[in-house]
Amino acid sequence: MSDKISHALTYKSKLVVTIAVLLLIPSILGMVATRINYDILTYLPTDLDSTRGEALLEEPFKSAATTMLIVENMPPSYTNELKKKIEDVPGVSNVVWLSSLVGIQIPTDMFTDELREKFYSGDSTIMIIQYDMPGASERTMQAIDSIRKLVNKQCFLAGFSVLVKDTKDLVDSDLPVYVALAVIFSYIAMSLTMDSWLLPVALLLSTGLAIMYNMGTNIFFGEISYVTNSIAAVLQLGVTMDYSIFIYSRYKEEQPYYKDNCEAMAKAISSSFLALMSSSLTTIAGFLALCFMRLRLGLDIGIVMAKGVAIGIVTSICVLPSILLQLDKYIDKYHHRTLLPDLNGLARFAVNHRKTFIILFLLMFIPAFYAQKNAPLYYDLERSLPQDMPSIIASDKLKSDYNMSTIHFIVLNDDMSAAKVKQMTKEIENVKGIESVIAYNKLINAVPDFFVPQEIRNISNEFKNSGAALVMLIA
Repeated sequence: MSDKISHALTYKSKLVVTIAVLLLIPSILGMVATRINYDILTYLPTDLDSTRGEALLEEPFKSAATTMLIVENMPPSYTNELKKKIEDVPGVSNVVWLSSLVGIQIPTDMFTDELREKFYSGDSTIMIIQYDMPGASERTMQAIDSIRKLVNKQCFLAGFSVLVKDTKDLVDSDLPVYVALAVIFSYIAMSLTMDSWLLPVALLLSTGLAIMYNMGTNIFFGEISYVTNSIAAVLQLGVTMDYSIFIYSRYKEEQPYYKDNCEAMAKAISSSFLALMSSSLTTIAGFLALCFMRLRLGLDIGIVMAKGVAIGIVTSICVLPSILLQLDKYIDKYHHRTLLPDLNGLARFAVNHRKTFIILFLLMFIPAFYAQKNAPLYYDLERSLPQDMPSIIASDKLKSDYNMSTIHFIVLNDDMSAAKVKQMTKEIENVKGIESVIAYNKLINAVPDFFVPQEIRNISNEFKNSGAALVMLIA
């Protein structure tokens, strides 16, 4: 960096700090306006069969979002009335329960075993709720909130959309907490290794500004994923704080050679510019590598974090020196001795036995490689969530009472013959992991004909639409 720029930044430190603070206004507005996407499925490649199927479920079936409601120890009249109320909730497109097929006046003892197993388990019954918008849309989230207000404590709402809703609420409530913890832990760590109580505050202020600028500029993307939003602030704090510490260290090294602190800081900026740029570019390159993942979540994280590192290095070079100069006398005022013990003896020991440490380092590759190859991976989001969340409790009840974990859909051409559909569903039922298959003809055939009024057959519109037919798989 040229000496002119370095001197301009240091000799106009009040102006630089003022501009930096004013830039928080558009940053905050940008943060508020940036939409947070909680639907991880939208980041899948568009050419996958599952992604194409999801699009078909959304249009024309409006079934991309489906949840299951378990009602325990309540009379059929309550459940039927609840069903009607849920159908009136904005965002709900359809509710399927036993009354959709045979009405509530028929005793459960008169149902076939197949029909009873699908909708009843002990003293509980289940209804299927479908929504007219994707599972993570704001409209669906509001509909789930409304449904939860309608039900009592004997009701349990489960499904991917409910899991997304609880995850959203969890992230929104916990994010300020663990960002605050990251700041507190960083302050403690720096206070132990630095010689001033106020210096860590100055460094955290600079990094905090960079984080706010980064999150605010996400408005240019329109939206970011909740994963990115959750980790970006803490990750940026971790990877860019070193730049601030490096600038301060160079400043303290130059200070004895200059009477004017501004001159010392200008020299520190100039002499550390290339080293900081080299360090930041390697970090940026690492994050940009994520952009080549087919799962577009990598692109989301990669761009936001690469941008965050770039903003962090600019803030460290342009804003931090002015903050340090403005707080310089206070930093010296709250000076204290370094609280960590002197580690020079340990450093000398490591250097004197360097060959031994190299051999140990190489030998450690063997157990490390074995552990890495044998470390189990899991892709179940529920395992990483608190087990007392309402959606997790409902999901566990769904598994234990109905042996049901998830719902899948098959979209068929509507011209497929009933015989072929019947044969296909029979074969699918024999697939390991599939508990049952629900199709309109299969449900109606499970009910005695004299119990099925003509108007009930209109439910076929929910399973057939625009030249396609829908089959529901319960796994």
